[in-house]
Amino acid sequence: MNIIEKICTKNQCYQVGKAFTPKGLMLHSVGCNQPSALVFANSFNTFQPNGRQICVHGVIDANHGEVIQLLPWTMRGWHGGGTSNDTHIGVEMGEPACIKYIQGATFTCSDLTTARKNCETAYNSAVELFAYLCKKFGFDPLADGVIVSHCEGHKRGIASNHGDPEHLWNGLGMAYTMDGFRKDVAAAMGKDSPALDDKFYVQVGAFSSEANARAYLETVKKDYPDAFIKRF
Repeated sequence: MNIIEKICTKNQCYQVGKAFTPKGLMLHSVGCNQPSALVFANSFNTFQPNGRQICVHGVIDANHGEVIQLLPWTMRGWHGGGTSNDTHIGVEMGEPACIKYIQGATFTCSDLTTARKNCETAYNSAVELFAYLCKKFGFDPLADGVIVSHCEGHKRGIASNHGDPEHLWNGLGMAYTMDGFRKDVAAAMGKDSPALDDKFYVQVGAFSSEANARAYLETVKKDYPDAFIKRF
């Protein structure tokens, strides 16, 4: 995963510059047929007229998987609506160019293979990014309300009424779910790996005679000075 910093200093959200302490992460998808993160980075880095207030913390490119960071992670974004902006970092995933929205969250797709590949690329980068952010802020990705989609945020009463990104996954026949995403993030963090203070022992011999054991220990300690005898 490659994170490219292109902070949107011309966006009103950045200019307001309200600091916040993140409590979780919200996953979005852009809701239009645009896979390029750079397009959104350039679009957000402008003064937005008519009171249009939107800026997410990061956008994931669905073609190549790179992440463009648009706001400092500890600056309050304008992404989810409701109270989610006060609690969650918001990250958008690009969507395939070969889909066409026809009504609400309903779309058609002219190239299912390419669309699914774009979706997979964005998903995999999102897993890596969320694992990175969970480590950075000390989040447990499996804890309630820490990682949510925009759709889940609405159901929880903390975000505006959107169906992303589940609508995209479902519409393309992907097997992705938010429960699965949270588990993938946890796996990427190595949550099942041993604690840092765990120790692993390498046994190089077993002897019925203590004298023979001590003689062999002296040989081993020439290369491994921390070697020792343990009685089983």
